[in-house]
Amino acid sequence: MSDFATPITYEDVVAFFGRARSPEKGKPLMSWARIFKVEDTYEVRMGSTVVCVITPDNKLTFKLTANQARSRSITLSQALHRALPFAWNRVATGRYEIAPMVGYFEWKKRNPNSYYWRYMAMLRERGEQAEVFDGLEYDLTTNKFTNARPKVTEAVVNQDNKLEWLRKLRKFKAAVKVRARVGVLESLMRQVEEERKGINKYQWEQPDWSSDTWQDLLYTAVKTEDCSTDLLKAFIKTASVGYWSKSVGIGDVINAVDSVFRTYSLDLRKRFGVFEYAQTDGCA
Repeated sequence: MSDFATPITYEDVVAFFGRARSPEKGKPLMSWARIFKVEDTYEVRMGSTVVCVITPDNKLTFKLTANQARSRSITLSQALHRALPFAWNRVATGRYEIAPMVGYFEWKKRNPNSYYWRYMAMLRERGEQAEVFDGLEYDLTTNKFTNARPKVTEAVVNQDNKLEWLRKLRKFKAAVKVRARVGVLESLMRQVEEERKGINKYQWEQPDWSSDTWQDLLYTAVKTEDCSTDLLKAFIKTASVGYWSKSVGIGDVINAVDSVFRTYSLDLRKRFGVFEYAQTDGCA
């Protein structure tokens, strides 16, 4: 539908979908994505995951949760710009930015000897790239983001809150290791192993740490230094095991704890008030 940097409109999407052979099955956009019509709204999906929606007010809204963005980042970084006039960029662990590409062709005419990455760097310097979140809205009429959030790099670090976060996190991780030494973790691991009997390892239940429910539990656990049984079992369920193994080891669980906090460090630090932003019009 998009030729890399060609603007699109709601009407373009309507016309594109109008050529679908089986509308109920959606229309292929690329090999990795299909467009579905839901009432008067159009959804771009990867499998069952909604990447974005295009609405009659000529707005495109990204709908990816943090976990969905993370798990689909490789495909989106390689292919999003081939389907829609946006480029997907990984900034850091759990942080992604979207760059509008509608001005690329004109820029290239003025800078024929320059490269794609220079254009991306220019957008970043101008602040025209937006950090990804569920609900990021782009106006297809003005070709501007309407509710871009302030970036972490623009924030002032509250040192008191940062120290509290680091101190609380250190205590929480120490509490997990204490429970490992006294056998509590081993007992819970055997419980989880019993619950998984007869279930294919690729169908094991695992918590969605990016969801509000689990984010709330993580924050509360660290804040109150409460290393609950339910949370420990969640870490056990998150632990990776080898191809042939069905058993989780103590080291696997400790690594899972480190991995979860490393992956969601930014989200949790925001909850702890580590970052303070200046009031900016138009930001959520």
